[in-house]
Amino acid sequence: MWEKYEPHFFPDKIDTFVDMFCGAGSVSLWIRKNYPDAKIVLNDLNSELIGLYRTFQNDYDAFEKCYSDIVAKFVPMEHADRKKFYYDLREYYCHKHENFPEYKLNAMLYFMLRTNFNGMWKAYKKCNLRYSTPPGTLTQKPKFFDLQNTRDFRDFLNTCELRSSDFGELTEWRQKGTYYYADPPYRDSIVEYQGGFNDDSQKRLVKFLQESSDAGCYIAESNKEIGDNFWETNFGEEYNFHFVDAKYTAGRGTSTLDVKEVLITNFGGNDAS
Repeated sequence: MWEKYEPHFFPDKIDTFVDMFCGAGSVSLWIRKNYPDAKIVLNDLNSELIGLYRTFQNDYDAFEKCYSDIVAKFVPMEHADRKKFYYDLREYYCHKHENFPEYKLNAMLYFMLRTNFNGMWKAYKKCNLRYSTPPGTLTQKPKFFDLQNTRDFRDFLNTCELRSSDFGELTEWRQKGTYYYADPPYRDSIVEYQGGFNDDSQKRLVKFLQESSDAGCYIAESNKEIGDNFWETNFGEEYNFHFVDAKYTAGRGTSTLDVKEVLITNFGGNDAS
């Protein structure tokens, strides 16, 4: 979606960027490229994910050694053995996590995140509601696990502040020069968000962004447009709505015809094309 978002996504200047639902951090990496001096706050309510990022910041060397050991075992395996290996790691991570130090658990988690099915985060009850996405193709070559990308991500994380809070608690940066960006669980999505995220949650997020805008901040939200005027009704006409065609996998839901994604901002022009 970057090419479609780029004409509308960047304000003139950012002092602080608050990535309210940071996930894999790809948008914040984009911000770092375009605003190298900006303070970046990565927030996600998913404490397992933020725990992984904290390990990158605080115990990277031990993490990398353990991760490299996992990869070295995985790469020579035949496909059937790779699948068993993945599920064994998941078993340790979900059901025996008390027996491992954080850096080792997060090496397991990082490996599974990189080799899982479709980049999704699933948390099944049978797995203690911990990360438990099934494996993907498991056809990765050694080059796929090049550590330079991992080290580059560590270097990026070391420039960021990490939080694991409800978005409503992220008020301390409300001032001119701050850019609040929200990429929450989408409306009409089959993916369940930990803790739930229904239309009442969506409206609460809209209110947070409106209050941040009133405080002089830049704001933007990405979400799904399903043709019921939800965003225009709740944000109001003073905001800008940019609609773009989109295809969904993890975000698919009951509304499948003419699905669009919407980017809502309080800066730039309005473009409903």
